[in-house]
Amino acid sequence: MRIDVHTHISPDRIAAPVLENMTETFGYPAVGINTIDGIKAHMRASGVDKSVVLGVVERLEHVKPANDWLISIQDEMLVPFGAVHPDMEDLPGEIRRLRDAGIKGVKLHPMVNRFFPDDPKMFPLYEELGDDMVVEIHSGRWAHTKPGDTVYSPPGRVMNMVRQFPKLKVIALHLGGFYMLDESERELIGRDNILIDTTWPPELKEVGTDTLTAIINKHGPDKVCFGTDFPLADMAKDAEFIESLPVPDAAKERILGENFRELVGL
Repeated sequence: MRIDVHTHISPDRIAAPVLENMTETFGYPAVGINTIDGIKAHMRASGVDKSVVLGVVERLEHVKPANDWLISIQDEMLVPFGAVHPDMEDLPGEIRRLRDAGIKGVKLHPMVNRFFPDDPKMFPLYEELGDDMVVEIHSGRWAHTKPGDTVYSPPGRVMNMVRQFPKLKVIALHLGGFYMLDESERELIGRDNILIDTTWPPELKEVGTDTLTAIINKHGPDKVCFGTDFPLADMAKDAEFIESLPVPDAAKERILGENFRELVGL
């Protein structure tokens, strides 16, 4: 089974402006349409069986409507992860609502919502997530982060969160440190109790064969998951790059789907 653990889509009525904002902000061209129909068409063309749709909101009042929509789109191809916001009055209550509706995890985006993942105000959220829901968290900075800008989710802080809640099922996105691979290798890669994903838009091959292979070997292929950031990266191209790596075929199969399937229980 092939699973992309890192995708973003929106309801049809807002998809176009959201996509325009994404491409302008990050400078990556879109490879597909960020709607339900758009991602499913891309998945079929790319040989991907399931995609994890990550909920991200900038404004507090958008959390519940976003989660209502994410709950509604669950099916055999789409595995939505809920949105959260650090300023919610009842974070644990929203997690319980998501869990009861069949949602298997949440997305944390410290860079968007401007919080540190090891801030004690987030601890009630982690306690409620327990050991049955998965946390996917942005780790690292942006490509366009300027010197002096606050990096809210450097690999060291993500790892500190994991140390304090070792039972959490955590996937640190972007190889554990977007544009911060040195710190990721120093603080996170090779550690227990944390997985990473391969998301690196616009193309994973920019990381390089030697670098990606070394990361996989050091962290362990059983703790790496395939992710792309669709619609900002192509599922087929990134999967083909993983398939080209000098690692065993069994390791590639684990990365491309089996690790996540086992983690979540799909």
